[in-house]
Amino acid sequence: MKYYEIKTLSTEDLKNRLKEENEGLENLRFQKSIGQLENFKGIQNTKKLIARISTILKERELSDKKDK
Repeated sequence: MKYYEIKTLSTEDLKNRLKEENEGLENLRFQKSIGQLENFKGIQNTKKLIARISTILKERELSDKKDK
């Protein structure tokens, strides 16, 4: 998911997506530990997506505080 696609989602959708991605990352790490993971790039991509979502949520939080 690209930055501009994430930016169009609502805050609640982003929070839900962040939760899902964290669970997905946990599953990928578990698969890696037991030797079932075939695509190691998936861990890196998931971590980057989590960082993008977190960044957008933080930007929105700061802009909300600034507006008040």
